[in-house]
Amino acid sequence: MHENPIDLYVFSGTGNTLLAACEVARYFCQQGIDIRLLRLEKADPAAIDPTRTLGLAFPVAVQSTYPFVWRFVEALPQVQGTGAFMLDTLAGYSGGLVGPMRKLLKSKGYTPMGACEIVMPANFMKVMKDEEKKRKRIAKGLKKARIFAHDLHYGLAKWREVPVLPNLMNRVSRSEKPWQSMRRKLALTIDTSRCIRCGLCYKLCPTDNIRMYEFPEMQDHCEICVRCINFCPVQAISTTLKSAPPYRAVKANDLLNPDPTGTTE
Repeated sequence: MHENPIDLYVFSGTGNTLLAACEVARYFCQQGIDIRLLRLEKADPAAIDPTRTLGLAFPVAVQSTYPFVWRFVEALPQVQGTGAFMLDTLAGYSGGLVGPMRKLLKSKGYTPMGACEIVMPANFMKVMKDEEKKRKRIAKGLKKARIFAHDLHYGLAKWREVPVLPNLMNRVSRSEKPWQSMRRKLALTIDTSRCIRCGLCYKLCPTDNIRMYEFPEMQDHCEICVRCINFCPVQAISTTLKSAPPYRAVKANDLLNPDPTGTTE
């Protein structure tokens, strides 16, 4: 039975992953196990505590996940057998993530404990508009997250080995080309006639792509997490392809201050 304290590093674009991570954290809290939720995008991988189990939670992007997530894992120090688990949320399919992440963590000396992929409502482009279906999908996803936490606790969780195709997909998604292409096609624009200069987009951006001057200004290293678009209180930020209504599974403050026992929207 797993009883070690846990550090669960979370990045959540619009809240789906945070909801799932909080469900995992609540389970372990109820078992009396110390668990901390930490913002992955603000954490120093060199400063992790190897005596605590490592948890990673993040969304799927480009059949893998964001480059800054990979950079975090790549920068982790070598350990000797520290347990590690992974949780991701997605709208459909990943393909280039579960096996390659397992391989990378093993190369760092971690012992893979389990991985779980949870389907949640789409939060970009094809946002689910049926609120009842959305609630049911979230409820199903949170149930799966709790089962995963139970399986981790009792040593029943699984983490697939690395087949060839996911390795190939992973190499494509981790290269710079697809992200450069997405930045061109999904260029962010700010409507200064709407912008209230609150700075929330600047605070939420995980890659420091937004600078605050008189109005927010975009740099050239956006990784299309869509936080700024969906959490802008006046919908002043958009892309050429983002026409669906904003998707927010949690409050902005939940992303900035994740709490394992906190409640969300």
